Amino acid sequence: MSAERGELSRRGALRAATAAATLALTGLSALPCSPFVREAQARGRNAVGGKLSLRVPWPILAFDPHRLEDATAAIFGEALFDTLYARDEAGAFSASLAEADPEPEGSSLRVRIRTGLRTAKGRALEARDAAAAIARSRTLGGRAWLADVPPPKVDGGSLVFAMRDASRLVRALASPIVAIVPTNFTSDAPDGTGPMKFGVRGDAVVLARNPLAARGPSYLDEVVLRAAPDLAASLRAFESGADDLGWLGSGLHEPRAGSRPFDFGAAGWAVLFTGRDAAAWDAPGVAQRICDGIPPARLSYLALGPAWTTEPEQGWGGPPTPLHVREDAPWLVELAKAIAATISRPSHEVTAKPVPALEISQRRTSRNHTLLLDVVRPVAPGGFAAMIALATADNALRASELVQHPPKLGEIPPRTMTRTMHCGVVGEIRVQGGRAPDVLLAASSTSASFDLSASTRARPR
Repeated sequence: MSAERGELSRRGALRAATAAATLALTGLSALPCSPFVREAQARGRNAVGGKLSLRVPWPILAFDPHRLEDATAAIFGEALFDTLYARDEAGAFSASLAEADPEPEGSSLRVRIRTGLRTAKGRALEARDAAAAIARSRTLGGRAWLADVPPPKVDGGSLVFAMRDASRLVRALASPIVAIVPTNFTSDAPDGTGPMKFGVRGDAVVLARNPLAARGPSYLDEVVLRAAPDLAASLRAFESGADDLGWLGSGLHEPRAGSRPFDFGAAGWAVLFTGRDAAAWDAPGVAQRICDGIPPARLSYLALGPAWTTEPEQGWGGPPTPLHVREDAPWLVELAKAIAATISRPSHEVTAKPVPALEISQRRTSRNHTLLLDVVRPVAPGGFAAMIALATADNALRASELVQHPPKLGEIPPRTMTRTMHCGVVGEIRVQGGRAPDVLLAASSTSASFDLSASTRARPR
């Protein structure tokens, strides 16, 4: 945990205590407590105002919390979406869009949905929307994570699950991959109950305060998010003072005066996949051996996290091939070019080939490719959740079996997990960079990212 994360965690605890005191003073009743679910409370946010601007080398015009490959949702999703239960940094769970703990009913569990919920666009959000969101997640990134959670039955304002393990149900429903969205959800106009709402203004996406937020609106008035066409654009804008955050650094030529670093960890992984066209090179563990043979120094400018132990440099031994990568993610394209240049060998050349995101999705599904670079985001904190995310990206059926019959493994690095898969972890997707001195960034309570909705900006005196 970085110094900034620790400082803001303490600040978060103070806010929670203040919110609890406010509830007591106003006579509002708290929800009952349980061994695994803490009392549900509003976030206790106050509208302090202020705006932030930043640029990121990722696609910004679509957010889909149910997709494992959506890096933008992994980084910014907490501002827009809520889950039925939430997990804090200590690992404790609390009811969020649910009213309280799951209630035992014979061999089933009843989860009551809070009444009066409305999305950022003003649409009522009810139990049927929650059931549809869970079903949608089950067809996408949550397919394996929800393998041992039966589809719920809608009963009035509740969801009824035919299972008895309440702790497992809460853990599953607290995952950001099971975020609750309305039945008419579309990723290019994302709508949720989070503290901020999605909008478009010219070439920018605007995350604005959501007054209808289920757990309270954001502190900030808005965050203006622009797509950086290359890795230098964000640093130039931050160094010149045009932006308030610099992605992966604090300036292109020199650090911005008075700036402070931030580092909230890894929101996901850059993952290399082998496919059917790789023939003999499409075997479990090959992709990770290739990744482990890349010297970290050759990719250090991309901020891929801690250096890894380099294995004998294997390189690519298959036929000349393209390395497919989505064209709308400049950071990923730059990484693909660096990988291709590093692993190419005479008569075994690899060339980065940017293609539309839809083609990447189709190739991932059919495995009709030789080499492909994409994103995988964790479904929850911890090693087991990381394993399930990576296994789902490789083979959802196998991942489902792991969920239903968990292996007895301790915490192992993601790079070790993929040694039995057709994919390999190249490195981390870090949420780090520089911030203006008057910006205070809050740590996410659900993932290794920042929580822009709980971040603040000092008012000028």
